[in-house]
Amino acid sequence: MHPEKWLSDTAKGTRASDIRELLKLTARPDMISFAGGLPDPLLFPVAEYQQAMDKVMSTYGRQALQYSTTEGLPQLREALVAQLAGEGVECPDGIENIILTTGSQQALELLGKIFINKGDTVLIEAPSYLGAIQAFSLREPHYAPVEMDGQGLDVDLLAEKVAELKREGRHPKFLYTVPTFQNPAGVSLSIERRKALVELAEREDFLIIEDDPYGRLRFRGENLPPLKSLDRSGRVLSLRTFSKTLAPGLRTGYVVGHPEFLRRLAILKQSADLCSPALTQYIIQEMLQNGSMERYILEVIKSYGHKETVMAEALRKHQAATGAKWNEPEGGMFFWLQLPKGLDASTLLFQALEVGVAYVKGSAFYTDAEGGRDCVRLSFSQPTVSQIERGVERLASIIQAARQVGAVK
Repeated sequence: MHPEKWLSDTAKGTRASDIRELLKLTARPDMISFAGGLPDPLLFPVAEYQQAMDKVMSTYGRQALQYSTTEGLPQLREALVAQLAGEGVECPDGIENIILTTGSQQALELLGKIFINKGDTVLIEAPSYLGAIQAFSLREPHYAPVEMDGQGLDVDLLAEKVAELKREGRHPKFLYTVPTFQNPAGVSLSIERRKALVELAEREDFLIIEDDPYGRLRFRGENLPPLKSLDRSGRVLSLRTFSKTLAPGLRTGYVVGHPEFLRRLAILKQSADLCSPALTQYIIQEMLQNGSMERYILEVIKSYGHKETVMAEALRKHQAATGAKWNEPEGGMFFWLQLPKGLDASTLLFQALEVGVAYVKGSAFYTDAEGGRDCVRLSFSQPTVSQIERGVERLASIIQAARQVGAVK
């Protein structure tokens, strides 16, 4: 039998995540991995989870083991409405403005189904989150990437891109953006650009999908308002997740948006998984209520803030001489490293793996063949402080050696 002949065009066109495939290679005990954007498991509040599970099972055991509604646990959604209000995000329709999903990745896949017809134009940041590109690509859109700088997405370039598309007779369906501690670039959209972006979307009539997994993980600088808090017409859909603020194993996220969009999302979700696990929703509700989540976030901020400082110092110490450039994030999990001119991150990766260092090549975060070839994403959340220092030094040695080879040629 030849399995390939039975596959749909969609299945044939999908490709594996570069990150997920790379993680298979990082199981070596001596490997220092800057690859996956994984929370540090040493910080997980295991005892608090145990207490929350015991409380849930003794109080809501039978309900927690049953199917939930597709939209999610009402009392958890009510708690989220109150929490969002503290961020300036209004839910005028109450819990009807929130739907729970099985991780925010499910939300991306379902939103792709809701909005994208084959050939539709989708605006994205360059670089952009790989998981979103994977989810949207199943619908075969036309991507219109827009470059970023140290203040995030360049809204002036975005306006020019939209005008260019209009001249070509194309109207973008939505912009997908990670405005705060962007994955992979680590930058944040400035307050001025946030306001300009929402105004542009209103004027040019396109939607905004705001992905905000890292917004709570700020260890330096001033808080920035979510795009959803600036939305006055319901054109922003905001994605949140508990993967970074509690644990990815809970596989729970949520979407904040216009009730009509969420009703459509609920219908599609019914065909995907009926509902997200009730048990994890009850556990989250308990940990929100008893303060465990907030205490955990404070620990994460303290730890990641220290690791970011260590990586920044290591980069200055070891990478400055190589000619590489990088950002210094104020939160989140990522540095974005631009290699010296002439070096290719894909070629360099094989050499890095040989000396026990893993990273994600920048091209994985672009929709075209040439983008990001000289860039590297480095995650500092999971490695230890000593691993960060040794890994950055090893990587600098590889880069320096590659530069010398290039000079000889």
